[in-house]
Amino acid sequence: MTKDLSNATQAMNLGGNQGYNQDDDLPPPPPELLQQQYLYGALPDGSGQAVMNNLAFTQGKGQPTTYAPGTGEAVSVQQQKANVANIPATSSPYKVEKRSVGQQPPAVPSNFQLVPVRNEKSSTPPPVPASSSQVKPNLDAIDKQVLKSVDDHAIQVSKSDHNSFRDLVWDLIYSKNITNEIEKVRVIFRWLATKNLKEMNFDHIQAGSPEEVLMGLKTGKTTYAMVFDTMCNYAGLHSKIISGYAKGADYHPGMKFQPGSNQHSWNAVYIYGTWCLIDAHWAARRIIGKQAQTNVSEEFHYQLDEYFFLPDPHQLIYTHFPDENKWQLLEIPITLEEFENLPHMKPQFFKYQLEFVTHRTAVIYSRGEINIRLRYSAQKLAVTFNFTICFENGEEEYRGVKLNRYGMQESVGSIASFRLRLPIKGSYILYIYAKEDTPENKENVYAQVCEYKIVQEDSANPAPEPFPPCSYLNWGPGPSFNRYGLTTYQQTACIFTRDGKAEVQIKIPHQMQFMGKVKSNNHSDGDLEGYVVHRVVGNTAFFNVTAPQRGEYGLEIYANDPVKEGTTLYHVAQYVIVCNEDVKTTPLPKLPPGYLGPQSRFTEFGLSTASHHDPIIHLDTNTVTIQIRSEAPLRVTGNLLAVQDDSSEVEHPEFIFAHTMGSLITFIVNLPHTGFYKLQLYACPVNDSSQQLPGVYNYLINCRDVKQAVFPFPKQYAQWKEGCFMYEPGVIASTTGPNGQKISRDRLPPQVNFRLMIPKADAVAVVAGDDWTHLEKLQGSEWGGVIDVEKHYGKNTKITVNANYGGDKTSYATLLEYTV
Repeated sequence: MTKDLSNATQAMNLGGNQGYNQDDDLPPPPPELLQQQYLYGALPDGSGQAVMNNLAFTQGKGQPTTYAPGTGEAVSVQQQKANVANIPATSSPYKVEKRSVGQQPPAVPSNFQLVPVRNEKSSTPPPVPASSSQVKPNLDAIDKQVLKSVDDHAIQVSKSDHNSFRDLVWDLIYSKNITNEIEKVRVIFRWLATKNLKEMNFDHIQAGSPEEVLMGLKTGKTTYAMVFDTMCNYAGLHSKIISGYAKGADYHPGMKFQPGSNQHSWNAVYIYGTWCLIDAHWAARRIIGKQAQTNVSEEFHYQLDEYFFLPDPHQLIYTHFPDENKWQLLEIPITLEEFENLPHMKPQFFKYQLEFVTHRTAVIYSRGEINIRLRYSAQKLAVTFNFTICFENGEEEYRGVKLNRYGMQESVGSIASFRLRLPIKGSYILYIYAKEDTPENKENVYAQVCEYKIVQEDSANPAPEPFPPCSYLNWGPGPSFNRYGLTTYQQTACIFTRDGKAEVQIKIPHQMQFMGKVKSNNHSDGDLEGYVVHRVVGNTAFFNVTAPQRGEYGLEIYANDPVKEGTTLYHVAQYVIVCNEDVKTTPLPKLPPGYLGPQSRFTEFGLSTASHHDPIIHLDTNTVTIQIRSEAPLRVTGNLLAVQDDSSEVEHPEFIFAHTMGSLITFIVNLPHTGFYKLQLYACPVNDSSQQLPGVYNYLINCRDVKQAVFPFPKQYAQWKEGCFMYEPGVIASTTGPNGQKISRDRLPPQVNFRLMIPKADAVAVVAGDDWTHLEKLQGSEWGGVIDVEKHYGKNTKITVNANYGGDKTSYATLLEYTV
């Protein structure tokens, strides 16, 4: 039992177990038919996310160069454009009649005769080498609507059964009066790639007849090249069957070609004075759609590989080597040895306009790390790459680790790099895949573009470690980076630390959520949580990594648009952090994703940072004043939490003081000892009756030194938080110092000066124990006075600031509370 290889190939290209017909009753195909399945080794995306990838870097301009076999020199890579002036153009599309499967074809006129274009070999024009800069016939010479009608006509003809070869040729070509040579080639090519061979039959088959040739394809006695040649001959086209070697399904880089193996045949066809190449067999990939449930009609949907329709001889020579050098159609034919040494390239290599920057041979010999680089077209902004590494015997693991982990891929500008550090001496196979991420590429499948054999001639001591165990083999900006409109100045995926630290900056178009993760071969994810922190400052997201010791670390960056995507974060980039320094670093506290910087209500409440725009503050002292600006009156407060060595937290609300002057909100923070502190700011509009203050901004403060003794601030009550401001006193001295030491009374001031701004107050009084002292109203909303405090020292007396806001003259609201 054999499977239709054209269908099997398509299922492989789709990267899944797609359904295809089985030709169970067909005899085994000739050896060359097995070559077809080589075309598309497909690698499913495997990410589980339907994401679109766009490179974040500006593509380089200018025309790249690459080595072209057959020219002997570097040539500019240009897409072929047919010289339309030399090819007559069909003015309007052909009228195509839709058919159902098995529908009778149109009747053939009785006077129609089949006339072959050649009866003798001598009538065939000789081959002429093609210049690399020569304009050659291709599909650009056909109007798109005309091409569509030609293809559609071939598909419709394939649904009918024809009694004879004469009937077929009439129906396919002459019934539509197709005289344009390239359109003739196209309709034959399209029919041959479409026709269901199981349903092809003729009434009479004579020895040596065209019918015998076509039926031989069904029975495995002839080849696609023979059928194509026969049909061209009776369509008025000169053609030639070319035999030779092909790098097909059983080919591997480094293989030597021997007579009797890897044999294949294809065609040359003469179009308006130019010999062109064609491989109808390798192009004949097809998908067969679901059959209709009624007997009225049965629809099939087909796909073929356009690359093998009139390919450039300078490209086809990478896979097809004719027995006769003249049919290479090259200015300088190459030798079989050169053909064997050429890299193993697939059609998608040319579809994506890729070029070799390094390593232009099929086999690479190496004694250390390898960096293989490809260039892709500056016009294609959505090409992404992937790869697979295995031993030559097919094994994909070394000591339980996937060999893919010993490689990394990154794209910089228009260069795709594949960096490999193979673990042991031996032979490896590297498969490189690519895909174009566009809305039209719904299959989300990587197609193989080229393949190398790598011979590692020596084993490194010590053996190289795999790259950090990150989510992807692709490093740098990932699939979703450009989809979110992100950009970065970081040009490479490898970042070296300085004093054990590294930073990545990403420009963001609007408010987004982020998360960073550090990965290592030698540490668990949990152990590394405190070694990465991120914050958003303005329109830039900063990711800071601290390396715990020498080594390589992977930084994974996740993001989302909270308005559209809720809390689910998606992988957007990853970087290799390399620390070659002997460092002794302290990890930052473990913080939840999105903790640092502005929170969701920050912008909604009209807030902006006025002093410290970076939410991470490193201090060489133990006091700091932080200011934010507000567009409308707000009720504000804050909380200070000291982070302990065991990651627990101790609240110190007494060491933070918040007050407001106009639109400027000031937070004075005193830090009693060194270490990390979380400063959490809260706010809500004054007219909000809920009395709930949501978090609006979070800072992380690293106090590295204590320069001065600090005392607790007064306790602040609700109405103080509504626009009040304190000029003095920040604290009232006590007989007990900040470290518990005793202070003599005679060293303490007997009086304290009060100066406060309290909007809307009718009266303000300071109460010390049972003593009331009314402050005088100064200018505007300011109040001031001198308070005797000497007798209260050492008695733990509460001294409060109180305000009357009208109405009951005896009713005062407490604003501040000091302890003496």
